[in-house]
Amino acid sequence: MKALPAARLGLWAYGAVGITLGARAALAAPPALLPTVLGFGGYLALGTLGVFWPEQGMYGSTFWHGPARPEVALTFDDGPSPNTTPRVLEALAAAGAHATFFLVGRKALAHPDLVRAIAAAGHQLGLHGFEHDRLFSLRGSARVARDIRRTQAAIAAAGVPEPTLFRPPIGFVSHLTVWGARRAGVTLVGCSARALDGLRGASASKVGERLERALRPGALLAMHDASEHDDYVPASIAVLPGLLQALRERKLRPVTLSAWTQT
Repeated sequence: MKALPAARLGLWAYGAVGITLGARAALAAPPALLPTVLGFGGYLALGTLGVFWPEQGMYGSTFWHGPARPEVALTFDDGPSPNTTPRVLEALAAAGAHATFFLVGRKALAHPDLVRAIAAAGHQLGLHGFEHDRLFSLRGSARVARDIRRTQAAIAAAGVPEPTLFRPPIGFVSHLTVWGARRAGVTLVGCSARALDGLRGASASKVGERLERALRPGALLAMHDASEHDDYVPASIAVLPGLLQALRERKLRPVTLSAWTQT
């Protein structure tokens, strides 16, 4: 039997303590104020960290790294965009590399030719929400499931198979997100390292250094092939040729996530 993540056990422990204190308050004297405040604050802090770092598995399992073999998964979010996605495809093609693209549904509907181009080049497609809702982790599980299915339909409308891998917008995961993903029958995907290139003005040199430090067997890197509103060029695009060169030098092969999820 697979061991439960320490973060999930910690959240359950905090919950058990809260129930105990509540029962004590109902049946006997109320607990002291300071321990109660500290305990409640700790519970909120722990729960919030679980949303920001879903790789800890606090609310459910997230696929965030591969096996310990000389392979690395490059993933790109927020596309497709005619302004920037072709540049990523060109760099990958020049290196003979494949990647996984987590697409925004409304963009897939607007640019079905790019959806087909990504798939035709041998890359894998994933889901990244229909509107890229920044408050997605706060949405109810039924709404999460509907959004996932709507995004699947938008991508399938381009004439490609419906993806079954889902990275939530911003990458945040709550228990509601987990339940919604289960209802939709998709696999939640996180990462082992973030490029942090999703902000205007991100330093290309820092992004490159961050990604190269993360290169190791089984690494799953999260980057962007487009900005959320297509109003700037993510730093990862300038960094990508150098990153691919670093992979070659370290004898690490870039693979799609299917190389790991189907074995």
